[in-house]
Amino acid sequence: MKKIICLIVALLLLSTIAFSAVACNGGVDLQAMDNNLGNYEGKKAVAGMSAFDIVMEAYDNFLKEPNYTRDEYFAFTSSVAKRNTHLIRKIVGGKVYNQEVIYGTGFDKGTCAKRFYYDGDRASYLHNSRKSDIKYDASTGEFTVKNWGEFRPFDGDLQKELYELRDKITTYDIYSRDILSPAHNDGVYMTDGVYYCTIKIDCSESKMKTVQRAALDEFLDMLSAKEEGFEIEDTTIDFAIANIDGKYKFRAWKRHEKYSGKHSTGIKVSCEQTCISYYTYGDAVITSDDLLNLA
Repeated sequence: MKKIICLIVALLLLSTIAFSAVACNGGVDLQAMDNNLGNYEGKKAVAGMSAFDIVMEAYDNFLKEPNYTRDEYFAFTSSVAKRNTHLIRKIVGGKVYNQEVIYGTGFDKGTCAKRFYYDGDRASYLHNSRKSDIKYDASTGEFTVKNWGEFRPFDGDLQKELYELRDKITTYDIYSRDILSPAHNDGVYMTDGVYYCTIKIDCSESKMKTVQRAALDEFLDMLSAKEEGFEIEDTTIDFAIANIDGKYKFRAWKRHEKYSGKHSTGIKVSCEQTCISYYTYGDAVITSDDLLNLA
């Protein structure tokens, strides 16, 4: 066991030296389909509108939405690991379907394919961590799963799981103006009938250790890092919001984060990650292909 640990430390050292310890290896190559997300150059803010207020109104409508699909992509890169993820989530009345494919390289060991289904009464899930079944083509961004496996009864905390799937859009607490960065721009910009704005989150040490504690813990877990020495730039979440059937609703959002910390081995690792979600409403259907052996 000691030999294995020493080998891992040596490889980490070599990888860190190769990427100059604090490099992000060129950043995260994950671009939004909507080029207007976060792009306000040459645009004039809509008079009387607030980014924080419209995001909160859209979030309140999101919690009440009876039918939607969330299509999400995530990319993480560091000096020692990479991860790409594709998530599809469907809310159909009281039913919840969630599918996620994770592909990690380097020291990321999280590769898996998983599904969750709640029929309004009972929940089932599957989790396949056989890397030979899961492929990711970096040139096309395509994920494939050769064999998903079968659903079995969910034995976790159901209410917590449903909250994570139905109510959360981010681990950050974004529900008070107190979380906004001093550099936050509260303007709202309209292009082709869509409202665009950004929430910039204060990620100072004092905020991360208090109101954003859940996000900090998630980062430390991702890095296998110590709290001491952890640093993060202010996080941005760019939103595209449309007036659909008389209500402000999310069309897309893009979250971007850059952070660093000391790995449990003592090596400093720098990371960058981007998450982009797209929303469509009213046409979500949970199919027999989704449900596999439950159909």
